[in-house]
Amino acid sequence: MDKKRIIIYIVLFALTFALATQGFTNLGFDGLLVPLLFTFAYFTAIFIYATIIKNNSIVDIGWGFGFVVGSWLTLFVTENPTILSYEIVAFITVWGLRLSIRLFKRNWGKPEDFRYADWRKEWGDNVVVIAFFRVFMIQAIINFIVGAAAYTVIKYNQFVLGSPEQYFVYLALFIAIVGLFFEVVGDEQLRKHISKKTRSLLTTGLWSITRHPNYFGEILIWVGLYFTGITLVYTNSVNIFYYALLIISPLLMSTVLIKISTPLLEKNMEKYAGWKEYTSRVPMIFPFTKKG
Repeated sequence: MDKKRIIIYIVLFALTFALATQGFTNLGFDGLLVPLLFTFAYFTAIFIYATIIKNNSIVDIGWGFGFVVGSWLTLFVTENPTILSYEIVAFITVWGLRLSIRLFKRNWGKPEDFRYADWRKEWGDNVVVIAFFRVFMIQAIINFIVGAAAYTVIKYNQFVLGSPEQYFVYLALFIAIVGLFFEVVGDEQLRKHISKKTRSLLTTGLWSITRHPNYFGEILIWVGLYFTGITLVYTNSVNIFYYALLIISPLLMSTVLIKISTPLLEKNMEKYAGWKEYTSRVPMIFPFTKKG
């Protein structure tokens, strides 16, 4: 592993630890250290099983469930959870279980996904060590950082019905629900299209306004959950600079989806007839924006 990559891992781990301890000010287990430690242990366990069966793509199945357990563990170490705490945990549970169950049904028992298979060939004899850091530990870090904003709201919010900021919180939850709609409906439309075995592009429904409605939906979910944290600022539950730092949650998820996941997926989609016309007509992620 080159020095540059080692430095990147150190920086990412330091950032992750800073988020879990409110900027290194809360080093006890009453903060977010419990979901942090679980996340690393969870992805290490998936790595061990993936190595045994020689299929690193099973990490995708476990992605959503990692947030589910992380949110519940945060709730368990929260002394006085509010109704907002329970609402966010319930939302993440519905979202995460649906995603993991869907991917389990779609991928279990099938060959390794083409992306991970290509990396396996590229990494050769060093695949186990490289995959541990570049697939599983990176996903563990991203999983926690993305979930950190929601975990912080679950644990530290003092939201009460009738409070001045309640309507902003409701708006943020609505954004997350709209995101869930795009993700669920987009996935279902794709499932039905694939079941027809036409081996063609899906260009109708939500797929007519964005090439990746499920990714757009996931971005909205984490944006919405982040903005529920306005109650943290209003009640001074956490330092405003710490809350500002938590914007990395939706930003990181958006960056991964737009800059990594989407290009990899679209490279595989280029083989379908009508791809160029489709990309010239429908925006990549955000509906009603610039095409291409």
